[in-house]
Amino acid sequence: MYMKSYPSGSSDLEQMIGNAAVEVARISIQAAKKILGDLPSDISMEKSQDQPAIDLMDGKDELVALVSLPGRSKDMIDLRVTEDTLTISAKAAAREGKYMHQEIENRNVEREIKLPLEVKPEQVKASFNNGILEVHLPKLMVVDSQRIQVE
Repeated sequence: MYMKSYPSGSSDLEQMIGNAAVEVARISIQAAKKILGDLPSDISMEKSQDQPAIDLMDGKDELVALVSLPGRSKDMIDLRVTEDTLTISAKAAAREGKYMHQEIENRNVEREIKLPLEVKPEQVKASFNNGILEVHLPKLMVVDSQRIQVE
């Protein structure tokens, strides 16, 4: 705990209260930095244990999402896209037999992320190879306004 020095006339209780206040302020600042650091934009990429890992890359004309779905086939994947949201869910692989020991995770997963910009859902393309789902999301291009001559 951080100890701050006080004038020699301060009581022990005053010093303890002062130290506690300084510690609370320090922890509050650390928490605020962590929260702001975890959300660099409108997209929250924090994931839980039941969610697949995702890399989202910004290209010139499209966003590209790479989703880790090991042990799955393309028939097990449900991919949904709106203008601003990408949702992926995948069923667990069916395995037979009684486990004596199990470390490989085998459960249904789902992940929804808010995209940092709007895309064209009707033009999205996806492929699945070696446990990686690759999703190409064409950006919705906003045309610059043009000056119109009034007659």
